[in-house]
Amino acid sequence: MREPDGYREQLEHLTQRFPGKEVLSIQEVCKMFRCNRRKFLTDKTFPVKQFNGTGKYYIPIVKLAWWMATT
Repeated sequence: MREPDGYREQLEHLTQRFPGKEVLSIQEVCKMFRCNRRKFLTDKTFPVKQFNGTGKYYIPIVKLAWWMATT
């Protein structure tokens, strides 16, 4: 599969904004986008993963960059 336009730029932006992190919490992403977590949890295209059924969520930076480049 070919990378979407802007993917590398988004990934670079995220790695600069969150240095040393490979995954982000749902709170960090909500703060960055300035919106409610429900918006992301109901979006079927958003790359959120639940951590062991605990109600805690995480988002891999690589998948987030891909999602940002395709939406």
